[in-house]
Order: sequence, then structure tokens, then C-alpha cells
Amino acid sequence: MGPVGRMLAVARRRGITRGLLGTSSGWLLAGLVAWALWGLRRAFWPTEAGARTGVRLRPGERLVVEHGPRRR
Repeated sequence: MGPVGRMLAVARRRGITRGLLGTSSGWLLAGLVAWALWGLRRAFWPTEAGARTGVRLRPGERLVVEHGPRRR
């Protein structure tokens, strides 16, 4: 998430907490605009899948996906 995405996330969050639940109409408007931009982005520019492979399996073959312990 880039800087614009972080700013929109803050605007969405504060639009709810300070605008919808609070009394700030400015934050409410900023939150509505941020939510609208987020929805448009999701509708017209879907995110790509994290991993893709071009491997084709023949009948009887299988693909095993494993993961190890989480590293810090």
C-alpha cells in the first residue's frame, strides 16, 4: 500500500469514528469520498492473484502446497 492508499485508509477510518460516530461533518464527507474511491478501485481494478503457475497436471498427478513455520 502506497502513501495514497494509507491516506485513504486513514480518511475511511476517521470518517467513521469522527464523522459518523462523532460530530465532524468534514470527516464524514472525507470518509464518504474515501469509501467511494475505494469501492471504485475494487470494482474497476481488481487485485491480482498472489501466485500463479503454468504447470498442467496429468490425470493421477497431484500438487502439494506446504508452508513452514512463520519466520520473524
